[in-house]
Amino acid sequence: MANKDMVFVPSSLKIERFENRTPVVYETFAEVEAKLAEAGDVPYILIMLMHDYQPELPVIKNAKAVLIVSFDCKFKQLDPRVFVVDGEKFDRFSLEYILDFIGITIDLYNKILENAQISISLSVEKDPNALYGQILTFLRKATNAEAGTLYLMNEEHDKIYFVSSQNSRFDSKVFEKREIPFNKRSFVGYVCDKGETLNIPDAYSIPQDAPYTFNSDLDKKLNYKTVSIITVPMKTATGDIVGAVQLINKFDKNSSEPVPFSEFDTILLKSLSTLAAVSVENNNLLLETEKLLNNMIISSVKAIEQRDPITKGHSIRVAAYTMAILKRALQNPDIVKNYDVNKNTLKVAETAALLHDFGKVGVREKLLMKQHRLYPEELETMKWRIKYAIAFMKDGSDDKALAQEFLSKLDSLDVPRPHDEAEQKLISKAANILVDANGEKIELVTSKELVYLNIPRGTFTTEERSDMEKHVLYSYELLNSIDWPLSLKAVPNVAAAHHEKLDGSGYPFHKTAAELGIIERILAIADIYDALTAKDRPYKKAIPPEVAVSIIGKEVESGKLDQVLFDLFVACREDVDREVDASLTEVI
Repeated sequence: MANKDMVFVPSSLKIERFENRTPVVYETFAEVEAKLAEAGDVPYILIMLMHDYQPELPVIKNAKAVLIVSFDCKFKQLDPRVFVVDGEKFDRFSLEYILDFIGITIDLYNKILENAQISISLSVEKDPNALYGQILTFLRKATNAEAGTLYLMNEEHDKIYFVSSQNSRFDSKVFEKREIPFNKRSFVGYVCDKGETLNIPDAYSIPQDAPYTFNSDLDKKLNYKTVSIITVPMKTATGDIVGAVQLINKFDKNSSEPVPFSEFDTILLKSLSTLAAVSVENNNLLLETEKLLNNMIISSVKAIEQRDPITKGHSIRVAAYTMAILKRALQNPDIVKNYDVNKNTLKVAETAALLHDFGKVGVREKLLMKQHRLYPEELETMKWRIKYAIAFMKDGSDDKALAQEFLSKLDSLDVPRPHDEAEQKLISKAANILVDANGEKIELVTSKELVYLNIPRGTFTTEERSDMEKHVLYSYELLNSIDWPLSLKAVPNVAAAHHEKLDGSGYPFHKTAAELGIIERILAIADIYDALTAKDRPYKKAIPPEVAVSIIGKEVESGKLDQVLFDLFVACREDVDREVDASLTEVI
């Protein structure tokens, strides 16, 4: 039991002193409470008489241990911290030994609890840096070690690097985190190579013929003296060594100088280092799985864009815009309070944004590749038919002149841009010309071609646009067929909502504001913004960011897009643009 523990003794026991500790004699529990209030938050052991024992009293509940003095009874333990002893069988000397025993029992019990807690932490902690710090803190506390370092090996097992280091005498910042060569003569290198535990009582008394040596350079640099060292390999269940734990300078309550680590320390370290190794292995597997999933997502996006080169890079840019806006939104409590956000929100957003056009894999490639009003083969067929028809037309006739003019301007009329009045009249007149070719009636412009030439905006007819819009439904169906991990279960629904509108006028499910979360709302804005500002496309010129914002603003005013998130985007648009450009450079 540490000397700092206070021991409260009832005055009726007539014990006013011990050999190794000073008792605090009391008449009533009120005196104990007053003394504790004066001393502050310190651990204490309460000795009391059986007739005063009431488990729910604060002074009893808060004690580190309680020793109940009864008479004509055997020594017994009521729970891990409450003991009963026969008052007729002890004096102050035997009582002190009993207190020592209680102290050892309580300390062991606490170590077991802490061991269980660190085991739980090892299994649930997802942040490796936090986990490694917890491991070292507990191991140092459990063994009374002054310092400790946790080492990991790289994948090739030819280098070792330490990921966490602690020393009660120094700020951890003095230890530079770096990779070190796999030196089998060092303690850590030897342990990782042989898989054996090294328990060194004195670092400066290692035999000359030992297969390992102690490097005293750090001691000299820090004016420090390393004495006792224990180094334990971190082995997985399959025997693979992933690193090592090293503790330095063990102290006990009876010595001001470092003492050797005990056999119990070795057993404890072996047990926890194995758990730590399993945690490291699981964490590596998790990181590898996440990396594989991310690579597959990026590869899928690039594969889809090969079928749609016109919009190449769109999905990656939309994901970058979505993440940049969302991160800023999550930093604003007034915005976040209106939505259901959690630790998975960012990952769901990134994945859904990258895959929002995944359904284009189900759209006809011919449609994806369409750059003009007419498909190339249809334009070529139309030209040859007109040339054939002109050959049968009367020289000097108005129809022949009009047909020749129409043919000469057909390439220009095929470009996806608004037609002027003269072009509209030319198309209309050409569509009314019917040529007699040796009894065969030839239309200069078929009804289908007339529909294409009269497309008011873009390159799609109404039917084609409907087919293209189905890519969102395809996205949902394809993504929903994947057995996503629980953290990404929302991806299909979020990805399929990037064309939904707050007023229910979007597609494919006509969701309303109540059904759209923060990711869907941001994704819709990001998708439109990138589509407008992307490099020149066959059917439109790139629009300056300011103009694009103005166009989106009209959608906001009409109640289709979110006003608050749009205002946030406008306020930080230039920063977001720079951030997205920088992130795309890193991807490339």
